Amino acid sequence: MKLMSFSRKKSGSSVLKKTFKSYSPNERILSGFLGLVLLFSGWKLISGDWKGQNIVNVIWGGHTYSEGMVGEIIRLNPIYADLNEIDRDITSLIFEGLSKYDPDQKKVVENMATHTLDEAKTLYTFVLRDGLKWHDGISLTAEDVYFTYHDVIQNPEFENSVLKSTFAGVEVKMVNEKTITMKLSEPNSFFFTQLTVGILPKHLLADVSITELDSVDFNREPIGNGSYKVTGAYDVLENGITRVTLTYNKDYWQAKQPDITEITFLAFPNFETLLKSRGEVHGIARISKYLLEKTQTDNFTAYEYSLPQYTALFMDTDKEILSDRRVRLAIQKAIDKKAIIQAIGYSQNVDTPLLELNQEDWIYQTNPEEAAGALYDAGFELDDDLGFRVKKNEDGSKEVLALTLLRRAYSDNPQSEEVNKITSEILVEQLTKIGIQVTIKSYEGAQFQTRVKDQDYDLLLYGQNLGYNLDTYAYWHSSQAKGKGLNLSNYTNPKADFYIEAIRNTFDNEVAKPEYLRDLAEIFKNDIPAVLLYRPTYYFLIDPRIKNIHTQNLLFPQDRFANILNWVVE
Repeated sequence: MKLMSFSRKKSGSSVLKKTFKSYSPNERILSGFLGLVLLFSGWKLISGDWKGQNIVNVIWGGHTYSEGMVGEIIRLNPIYADLNEIDRDITSLIFEGLSKYDPDQKKVVENMATHTLDEAKTLYTFVLRDGLKWHDGISLTAEDVYFTYHDVIQNPEFENSVLKSTFAGVEVKMVNEKTITMKLSEPNSFFFTQLTVGILPKHLLADVSITELDSVDFNREPIGNGSYKVTGAYDVLENGITRVTLTYNKDYWQAKQPDITEITFLAFPNFETLLKSRGEVHGIARISKYLLEKTQTDNFTAYEYSLPQYTALFMDTDKEILSDRRVRLAIQKAIDKKAIIQAIGYSQNVDTPLLELNQEDWIYQTNPEEAAGALYDAGFELDDDLGFRVKKNEDGSKEVLALTLLRRAYSDNPQSEEVNKITSEILVEQLTKIGIQVTIKSYEGAQFQTRVKDQDYDLLLYGQNLGYNLDTYAYWHSSQAKGKGLNLSNYTNPKADFYIEAIRNTFDNEVAKPEYLRDLAEIFKNDIPAVLLYRPTYYFLIDPRIKNIHTQNLLFPQDRFANILNWVVE
């Protein structure tokens, strides 16, 4: 299969002009005619779909980079981007926020604004840099920042629960056209890392109802403020592929002369379709370890990376059966993580949601005998006729120890479906051995998310990404339980809340924070609100002629583009 090739970066405009002037009138007419024939016969060259170079690149220099991914482009809008991985990757190039993540420094740093923090650690003051413009040439001001955070994200009808909860209670004020303040009710050392979300243009969206913002045409052909801008609305092709092309924004506030001047993203409906077209792209994103051998060719260099995420079996501690710690202990003791990891081709097991800690210090050992003993202590005896454990009620009836396990189904992604299916089936097999009856319920994206939101499960197989700050507040603090946030186990413990808040309130204290983390890990270890399973390993495959690729310290897949303006094509 033939990989798209790059043309050498060279500006030919001056050479063309001198040559053309030396022609006679008849020669100019003939050259023009032959040029038109060449252009029409080489339509693939012009469109940039052949050999990675279009006519604009040939004349003015630069290179077109094309990347394939599995999924669908839905909304190129930064406030909805975290709902879809592909949207998040693309919008990271189109939009920028007040801060940004720098993999080289391993932290979130200032971006389009400088900032100060008062002595109480609650008042942030941001001053926008000079020369900020939207892709349509309009100046970006504090009005846009205020509009994004106050008018949109803090609107009661805004439906992105993650962003909404992050900025709930934050007092946003515009001081002047370049200055804006944000006041917190209490110190939060992680707050600055939340300001990477892209800013929205008020002059284009101010009149759009918040309930309609997720469906307007802006999401298909956005005007952003980032280093790249869209050349037109994204296409939905007949074969189910969605495609969008970006070009370098010459008015970008950090002026550069990048080698990559044009990017085409191709989102394939499934992995098999992507495989058939891998010779037509320069890069393939987000390849899991178990897919590497099938995807890799000599035309790609593989860059390995892991993200701050884990997959876990969450237990709804609000349910009567699972409110008993002995039952949760039994489930934990019954699960053999090594068997699961080996079956799905992963390599990193996880034992605590506090990923800053060395996971090897928190290893839980599988022990079916101890699991059976914990269930017996909880009043569940094995019924030989049923093959499951039962608890005898006062009226003589028997209550079978039966649980439902919710998992996401992936009809459009066979590989993800295989991982989830294998993991859930092994979990059922292991729990059945100690006498727990488990019924798997699987649903596609929207239906699955609805059941997660309604907490319609006993056990939930799910993944969580701790993002740029490894903050556990949204996932484990009691204020985020009972449908108010992403506390999927409905876990409540005042001591855990104390340490979660203490970690948030710790600024630049290299002694206190590790102690808080270890104390919180001990509480999690004792309470067992979930069984942490594994941490996926991913690969970024890219044309070996593209150099200066950095995949160290990535926290989200889109961070692979953090230094794209410094990529070099050889």
